[in-house]
Amino acid sequence: MNLVWGRETEKWFVGAMKNNSIYIFHPDVFAQVSSHPEEKFWETLKHEYCHAYYTQITKMHYPFWLNEGLASHLSGKKIFLSDGYRDKLLNVFDYFDKMDKDGYMIGQYWVEYLLQNFGKDKLVELIKNIKLGADNAKFSELFFNIYDFKFDKNTFEKYIN
Repeated sequence: MNLVWGRETEKWFVGAMKNNSIYIFHPDVFAQVSSHPEEKFWETLKHEYCHAYYTQITKMHYPFWLNEGLASHLSGKKIFLSDGYRDKLLNVFDYFDKMDKDGYMIGQYWVEYLLQNFGKDKLVELIKNIKLGADNAKFSELFFNIYDFKFDKNTFEKYIN
């Protein structure tokens, strides 16, 4: 992964989609060169394929929380709420164009929340209407038009279990 990204990557970083190509460690070395067990290989590959479809539909990777959350959900990853998760979940608004390890949990939580409470059709509509060049403000407007509630910290605070 270091060669693909041109920098030192975290040990948990085992797969990526870049320039319409999927990069992932071979199953034979997956567990040896990462912090993931061998049995997570196929889940990770499915996760990266989800990114390929997301970027084909949206023509971009943003918002990262939605892209990562959807890929995590569709790949069958089990959500793990880390310590201090409540405060972290409210940082979803910081994850439009930023990503770190918490972004997976944050994104998956909100994707699953939206699916469970508003259904698949609204989420598909949201994804299909994200336009290339959209920023957080344009995304927030689109989100409001589809879900009929504001994409902001005060509103989302009401929806955390």
